[in-house]
Amino acid sequence: MSLKRMVTKLALAFAAKKGAEVFRNAGGLKGVQDMLAGRQSGTGSSVGHGRVGGTRASDTGGLGNILDSLGYAGATNGREAGVNGQISPLNAGLGTLFGALAGITGGSKAQASDEEALSEQVSEDNIQTDRDAKSMLRAMVHMARADGGVSDDEYDSLMDILHDASESDREAIHMAMREPINAEGIAKDTSPQARKEVYAAALLVGEPDNPAEQNFLSKLAAHLNLSHADVEKLHGAMQKAPA
Repeated sequence: MSLKRMVTKLALAFAAKKGAEVFRNAGGLKGVQDMLAGRQSGTGSSVGHGRVGGTRASDTGGLGNILDSLGYAGATNGREAGVNGQISPLNAGLGTLFGALAGITGGSKAQASDEEALSEQVSEDNIQTDRDAKSMLRAMVHMARADGGVSDDEYDSLMDILHDASESDREAIHMAMREPINAEGIAKDTSPQARKEVYAAALLVGEPDNPAEQNFLSKLAAHLNLSHADVEKLHGAMQKAPA
């Protein structure tokens, strides 16, 4: 599984765990699990206000488009490169993907993220090693756990969603779920060029207005040696509350 596909699946699953409004009609994390596994009825299955099938993406910031790219949307079976002439986020840069996901996972607070500004801040080219990729995934998982953890049922559902991940990727997620939450440890395992990408991955599934999540984000930014200006640019581009 590619890094962007893994990030996308984690973001969607953790958004469901947090009860984002756009996923509520899908039945929470279990509903997203079923949807991604193709167990909902084909065309016209809906999540929130947007169609899963891929013909209407405007209301959800491109959920149908992203699901098409992942190969799970019933209407197109993942064959369309985009929706309404748009390029699939999975085939574009990391900034475009993060921008699309930030809008989707924002629920009722979702706004259009500034994908151009994000593309100036983050790039897949900066993730040059498996270690950096794992740092991104660990940052997402630790962020999701910061406000109270992930239940065994949620963990099982998450691993079902990641059924097509490699054994090493699944093991990395397993370790991230079980190890102590450790912003400093993640930062130590992150290459200097990948610092913004790792922070952005955590920010994608977290909310700065949640005290526990803000605490984790503050620690992660400090240990990554990110400047306040860099952090504020990432928050602004992803339409997140200021740090």
